[in-house]
Amino acid sequence: MSLSGIFNTDAFTMQTLTASINKQPYVPGRLGKLKLFDEAGVATTTITVEKKGSTLSLAPTKARGAPGTTMTPDKRSAVVLAIPHIPVEDALLADEIQNVRSFGSADQLEGVAEVRDAKLLKMSRTLDMTLEYHRLGAIQGKVYDSDGATVLLDSFAAFGISQPASIALGTGTPYSNTTKAGPIRGQITAAKRAVRDALDGDEASGFWVACADDLWDALIGHGEVRDTYLAQQAANDLRNGDPLESFSYGGMTFENYRGKGSVKIPAGHAQIVPLGVPELFITRFAPAPWFSAVNTIGLPRYAMGTPDKTGEKRIDLEAQTNPINLCTRPEALVQFTL
Repeated sequence: MSLSGIFNTDAFTMQTLTASINKQPYVPGRLGKLKLFDEAGVATTTITVEKKGSTLSLAPTKARGAPGTTMTPDKRSAVVLAIPHIPVEDALLADEIQNVRSFGSADQLEGVAEVRDAKLLKMSRTLDMTLEYHRLGAIQGKVYDSDGATVLLDSFAAFGISQPASIALGTGTPYSNTTKAGPIRGQITAAKRAVRDALDGDEASGFWVACADDLWDALIGHGEVRDTYLAQQAANDLRNGDPLESFSYGGMTFENYRGKGSVKIPAGHAQIVPLGVPELFITRFAPAPWFSAVNTIGLPRYAMGTPDKTGEKRIDLEAQTNPINLCTRPEALVQFTL
């Protein structure tokens, strides 16, 4: 089969490439593995989130036969949010596959598919890291673009909510070995109460805390938690041989979030994440801006190949994802600080 013949096979159609890129190993990072986000596709490029505010108050006593207290109707508001578009590009050159298989051999197409999939894997990993970056922003209430400065989504502003006050973890306060008194458990309790009040009836099944390196170091080095941490790590080491850098204390699971580059928790911070609350964190995928995808339910990844004018020299590859990641209850996003 000639090179142009290979390029004209269905190996480079949108359907084939999209299926291939969605089969690539999914390595989004810690948030993807924890499955915090409820994922679904949508057929539009925006989503509408309805906010229903309900305030409960005590009813005063009345004389028998007197009119009762009039109930205030729940207030509803709808917030329309645009879904970000994240494309990446590469190209498959004829020279790259010249010696993949002998010209005219029956399995040359298989070799070309290997080169194609290697490029799709690289593109997929780039999109995976971007998704993790956006989700890391979502659990903190603000999603930034790759420059780290442009705000793509501010959940607090979108829902008209003030960002919750951070809680100083108290790692700078000395621990008394005599009285066994320390500040950290008290701050953990205060944080749990703040989150539960914000959830307003929705009960969290647990709390996961993603820690920046410096806050983690200060936490596990503090006398109040040091023995607890060491005991749990020793037990993990005996069981697994490769303990995850996490431990439970005061009803929360603290973990040293392993970031890379700009994908990290800001220095001096730790983000508290309530677990088990339905659709607290959501990811919605929009369709690609292509005729073959328009008005269909969005997929996590899309890819397509476009030949050059001659159909002989190159195939331009494009992969993309169109996700919006957000917290639907940003008032519950409480942080610890040093």
